Amino acid sequence: MAPETPDNIAAVIMAAGDGSRFGDRPKGLLERDGQPLVARQIDLLARAGLRRIVVVLGQHAAACEPILRQAQARLPAHIQLEWVRNPAPEGGTGASLRCALARIEAQAAVLVLLADQPLLQGEDIDAALCAWAARAPGSKLVVPTHQGQFGHPLIFGPALRRWLTRQPASVGVRDWRRAHPAQVQAVPVTHPRCTLNIDTEADLAALATIHGIHLRWPVLLSEFAPS
Repeated sequence: MAPETPDNIAAVIMAAGDGSRFGDRPKGLLERDGQPLVARQIDLLARAGLRRIVVVLGQHAAACEPILRQAQARLPAHIQLEWVRNPAPEGGTGASLRCALARIEAQAAVLVLLADQPLLQGEDIDAALCAWAARAPGSKLVVPTHQGQFGHPLIFGPALRRWLTRQPASVGVRDWRRAHPAQVQAVPVTHPRCTLNIDTEADLAALATIHGIHLRWPVLLSEFAPS
């Protein structure tokens, strides 16, 4: 069987976090160079050749949807972008991922990244796609690692997905990885782009100090209150 190409790999952007450590503001709307992070991720995926993109939202869906509609309007007609709301995001990333998988064809491989990865570059997505295409026999999950930490974007195929469907909703890819280490292909990288995401104000400060990247909240914060 020929290796998968971007044409039969669907992408999922995880953006359902409640931003509780940021005053209940959605991290995917933090702006880098004036662009919301979630829109930046969409652009990176589109440029990498992914034609099917699903964004998982949570309690901030109403605030994020206008940004997603703008991104959708800019995309070429052959790229399908949609979003789904996880009604119970407190169930964790496993529950959110299942919301996206319900919109994706059963035989497609799935690339997953996070909305709040501000350093991610197109080359990181290209590297994940190349690693998946060249994966060793028996590998069901390809995931980047930096200094022993697993990151995103990761890619998995139908076998892992079928396993997830047999587990409780709270169980996610991390649980599968820990249970099936021999079927994981780790791809060491020399940079933190795939493992760095934003969870706290301290993370924002470190991002500016160490990497020179300054993220800013949109000017009108009132519209980003939880729905």
